[in-house]
Amino acid sequence: MMKTIKSFKSLAFISILILTSLPVLSNELKESENESIFSSKIISPIMLEARIDVPLELNLEKVLNIAALQNLDLIQSRYQKNINKWKLWENIGNWFPDYKLGLLGQRLDGQFLIGGVFPVMALTSNANAYMRFDYHFFEGGKGLFNTLAAKKLYKSADENLSASQKDIFLIVTKAYNQLLKEKAQLNVFAKSVEEAQSELELNKNLEKSGAGTKFDVLQSEAQLAEQEQKYIVQQSEFREASINLARILNLEQGIHIKPDEKDLIVKKLFDIDKPISEILSVAMENRSEIKKAQYEYSAQKYYIGSAYSAFLPRANFFGQFGGTGNVFFHRTKVNEIVPDAIRLNPDGSPVAQMVTRGRRMYQTFDPQVDLSDITNVSNVVRGAGDPFLNKIDDSLMTSKFLGVQIDWELADGLGIPTVSRINQARYQANLAKIVLNKINQNIEQEVRTAYLNVQANEKLLDVTKRRVNAASEALRLAKLRLENGVGINLELLNAQKQYADALASEVDAVINYNNSQAELLHSLGLITIESLI
Repeated sequence: MMKTIKSFKSLAFISILILTSLPVLSNELKESENESIFSSKIISPIMLEARIDVPLELNLEKVLNIAALQNLDLIQSRYQKNINKWKLWENIGNWFPDYKLGLLGQRLDGQFLIGGVFPVMALTSNANAYMRFDYHFFEGGKGLFNTLAAKKLYKSADENLSASQKDIFLIVTKAYNQLLKEKAQLNVFAKSVEEAQSELELNKNLEKSGAGTKFDVLQSEAQLAEQEQKYIVQQSEFREASINLARILNLEQGIHIKPDEKDLIVKKLFDIDKPISEILSVAMENRSEIKKAQYEYSAQKYYIGSAYSAFLPRANFFGQFGGTGNVFFHRTKVNEIVPDAIRLNPDGSPVAQMVTRGRRMYQTFDPQVDLSDITNVSNVVRGAGDPFLNKIDDSLMTSKFLGVQIDWELADGLGIPTVSRINQARYQANLAKIVLNKINQNIEQEVRTAYLNVQANEKLLDVTKRRVNAASEALRLAKLRLENGVGINLELLNAQKQYADALASEVDAVINYNNSQAELLHSLGLITIESLI
């Protein structure tokens, strides 16, 4: 009884509104009798900055593969991984000996101090060439700890690349789903425009037959204009979603991407019918962010040992092979020699012999010097022997040596700098541990939130389907009621609006469910191209 009274009041209110509005609009209605004040056709697409009539058609699998190859964030992570790889090789290289080659050529002309004390006049050339190796086989453990830390950081960079790839897969999936959603919504609004046009034609026909009013026609025209407005806005949003996806894929943004409408289906990617504790354990085992933080924590602990190495000695094993002479190349120099004394061989022939006597040129021996023991010298006066030619090879003369050097700086700066570096390394390790704990907390929160979202969106799918079915049947009945004269136009308008909203909500429900499934895979560290498709 109450429903009947409310329906009667609604009809009465609408009748009064029509009667009061007709006198005011009488002149306008006469002018618009043959032509409506709103367009009754689907308007042309707005002018966009790209041609959407020649799109690049992609599905989710193709989009993910393009992202894996071209996304700039992934390329950046690969470069960072390579940087850490070569840092590791740098530390490994420190375990091998150092090799050096050297050449020195100089001309000596003037007075020089030997040992910083004795002055010597020289006019000669000097050449030196060498090969040397140094093997720092012990540096207090610094090389070992730095190498182990570099290895952990390289593994951390590898996990960072894996985490970045999983992040990009989620971002690309959601961007593609957004594009798919905007395309589906564009189709919904196009269908709503067509439905509004059909209702407008129906009301015009009813008006001509006397079963309808001009007010019903105006209401239908307003409804059509509203749907056309939404259609115009949706064109722009569809294009914006395409630009965003092209940017993520590192494609030319002038290309318009058209999604595959076959991807607009419900995708159940992970079974949530498991205890939450089991699902959390899967995340802790597979999330790359946790492994990355663990490697960084281990690296910081190794740096503590590296800092302690300053208190220990260092040992170097070295060797050198080289030569010293007047010139680098082979040369035989011939000099004329006037010996100070002559020693005769058994045949009586002179033998060149340089005698060091510690006297100046043209100086004779002191008479008190005992010369009785000199038996092989013919004369003790300079120039006693006849001049003769002497050949001398003044090129490089080889030399070689091996050695071990041990240094131990017991207290550099009284040990304060070393102690400071040790404490810095300790606190860096503590910070890395805090970061690891925060990541564990954040991941647990992500998993729990994603788990709830999947359940909620799964329930919303069922509700949305019932809503679409009900709205579709209500729209069909509203048309029949209006055509048979037992319904009013307002019922049809409301039914049409509810049907359009239901279709839009169904698209949203499917996209939101698929996104929540992708987010759950990401939170568990299981997101891959294969798992998404």
